[in-house]
Amino acid sequence: MDAEQLAAECEARGDMAGARYWRHVQAVVDEAPPLSPEQIARLRVLVWSDAEPHTEAA
Repeated sequence: MDAEQLAAECEARGDMAGARYWRHVQAVVDEAPPLSPEQIARLRVLVWSDAEPHTEAA
């Protein structure tokens, strides 16, 4: 789900502040410079490790 879809959902609920928020997030992301290959590799490691289930010690 992208920011525009989230904004549309907010508008459907009548939440104009939420829609403005998600459009602002999209605008900030659009202005960001592209990630370097090194940054992409680092993020992949972080996302992959975060995808594993966390267990609580008893």
